[in-house]
Amino acid sequence: MSNNSICQETSRLLYLCGYSIIAVLGLVLNIVALYLFFHLPKLRSPTTVYMKNLAFADLLLVCTLPLRIYGYTLPPTATPSSTMRTLICDVAGSLLLLNMYGSIFLLTCISLDRYLAVCFPIRSRHLRQKAPWVCVGVWTLNLGSCIASYTSTKESNSSSCFYGQPPFVTKKGPTIGALTVGFLVPVLIITASSVVLLRAVGHSHVVQEGMVNKLKILHMLTANICIFLLCFLPYHTVLLLYQVLTHSCTIDEAYKITLLTACCNTVLDPFAYYFASETMKNMVRVEIKVGKMRLIELSDL
Repeated sequence: MSNNSICQETSRLLYLCGYSIIAVLGLVLNIVALYLFFHLPKLRSPTTVYMKNLAFADLLLVCTLPLRIYGYTLPPTATPSSTMRTLICDVAGSLLLLNMYGSIFLLTCISLDRYLAVCFPIRSRHLRQKAPWVCVGVWTLNLGSCIASYTSTKESNSSSCFYGQPPFVTKKGPTIGALTVGFLVPVLIITASSVVLLRAVGHSHVVQEGMVNKLKILHMLTANICIFLLCFLPYHTVLLLYQVLTHSCTIDEAYKITLLTACCNTVLDPFAYYFASETMKNMVRVEIKVGKMRLIELSDL
């Protein structure tokens, strides 16, 4: 029996249970989130546009998880070249990557939007209204990247499907792009914007006067960064390991576990929506009100 088969036999139940739980919770939570986004007038803002797209991306992934669950019910010795199995691998793998990097880019947009809304509440209003077009750009970029990655690896005809080494990790181009543009740049932007935002909040008059709770904002930023790193850092660490270490069953198993961890963002994102919506809505509303009052005072001089 191969190493891949041994690894799979010891962990198949973990993936079946894990993906099943994520599928059920993710379906319920993201449907509720989308319903609230589209039916509650108070949840309409540029940030909400990004959150709607993020919830849709999460729901898209959740709808493909039954294919992944079915794939894990097949034994590792099942014929890998069958049309049905190939289709399951292609659809589940492509849509999972589409969701993962769509989520990463949209979370980056949300972070930048928060920064602009708090630090430049009036001057950035026109720019922030371009959120729908930014989302179109994100989806276009993401779709193009996934199609390019799929095309470049299609010829590899990997027989491992869900059980072994993913075909694209043998390609330097897609892997380097995923590590840099898909993860490193977004995590730097999210971290930098969160730090600047926290500093701006610390010097904000509305916070100093007690109109907005600074502790809640700190908890929100910390939770968002932690969720981002928890879901996506392990996966991209394994991608890096594929490039620097000899291929082994251990790395393949780590890849599958971190892929499961990455899917957890579909469940964790809806919990972050509440904190982002309520906290930032209050913060931005007060900042805009104070800014308008200052403009009126200056115009009277």
